[in-house]
Amino acid sequence: MLILRYERFNTFYNPGLMEKIKILIVEDHGVVIKGIKALLEPNEELEIVGYALDAKEAERKIENLRPEVIIMDINLPEVSGIELTRTISEKYPDVRVVYYTSHVDEELITEGFEAGAYGYVPKNFSTEDLIEAIHMVHSGQKYMKGIVSEKFLSNYLKSEKEKKLRQDVPLSERELEVLKYISQGHSNKQIADKLFISIRTVETHKHNLMKKLNIFSTAELVIYAIQNGIIKI
Repeated sequence: MLILRYERFNTFYNPGLMEKIKILIVEDHGVVIKGIKALLEPNEELEIVGYALDAKEAERKIENLRPEVIIMDINLPEVSGIELTRTISEKYPDVRVVYYTSHVDEELITEGFEAGAYGYVPKNFSTEDLIEAIHMVHSGQKYMKGIVSEKFLSNYLKSEKEKKLRQDVPLSERELEVLKYISQGHSNKQIADKLFISIRTVETHKHNLMKKLNIFSTAELVIYAIQNGIIKI
């Protein structure tokens, strides 16, 4: 069984140096909106600029309020969250969408990321997970974790439409070693201990791998490793 492990995203917050991340909530249930606000408002680095109950209202609010991150349910009236994400990706490419939903379905997860979403957080995840997702997508990283990443990877690998990730990129021997250990689920510290290098060096190799391969998440690194025979499942 393939086990994926994801490192906690750490951010050092200084209210005098960091601007607040502007967030729009797109959700058609008022009780859920109040719940999300209650979860996020205590965090001084986050600013909820508004909410929308459907896709049409969401587009108006995006145009007027210029949010940076959208917390969105997939099930919206008339136009789905996935279809709205496609529109946002085309019209507002700098806005990052994070799905906050009760549905953890392989096809929905894959379709959501293909539509342009940056994160997928089930509602049974912790508040810390949602806040972590907001920070990661705001910095341009994709967020998938635990059951979401496993279902995404499973659906990706079994899909007949999957495309091979780039195979013509030369990787150094050390980069291949780091990639192998990442794909086997080892933490940065464990990899550092095995290779007798610092954690910072491991992080640098991981960053270089993603840059060389033009991919943006640990799950995609694992897919690359499987497709290219670096690890076997």
